[in-house]
Amino acid sequence: MSVTTRLDLVPLRVVSDLARVPIVPDGVRYHRFMVRRNGPLMGLSIPFACGVLALLLLTGSESTWRGVLGFVLAIMALPTLPLMGIPVMGGAVRWLLAIASSAVVWALIGFVAARRSTSRVATSWPEWRREWRRLAMGVWFGALLGIGVAATLLSVSL
Repeated sequence: MSVTTRLDLVPLRVVSDLARVPIVPDGVRYHRFMVRRNGPLMGLSIPFACGVLALLLLTGSESTWRGVLGFVLAIMALPTLPLMGIPVMGGAVRWLLAIASSAVVWALIGFVAARRSTSRVATSWPEWRREWRRLAMGVWFGALLGIGVAATLLSVSL
């Protein structure tokens, strides 16, 4: 006569191709798995929204306030924009490089936020948002500070 445990009766959900892990829907492991799997993608969502809003503000803009707010939102969405020289020089290749490199930066920030937030036992999206916000504020501060320093240095005549 064989003895079965309760874990033998729990249906298994495939987490990866290599291992089967019992996951309770809406449980601790499920939330950790979802944060780790979707963290890099979610890291792109907020900058994408900022970029769309910047595009809407800058399209057909003749207002100073719309231009400044749109430019700040564009820098927040694409922090590598100044590295490509976009405010001074334009071009489709520069824009594509700025968009691609910024997407890599934001996906990496989402990945790091997912890893840091899932180091705790019980975690979900609020913990991920807290970690992502810390990292994003550093990127935003650095990008805006760089634009401010460049604008100050370019406006001073020697």
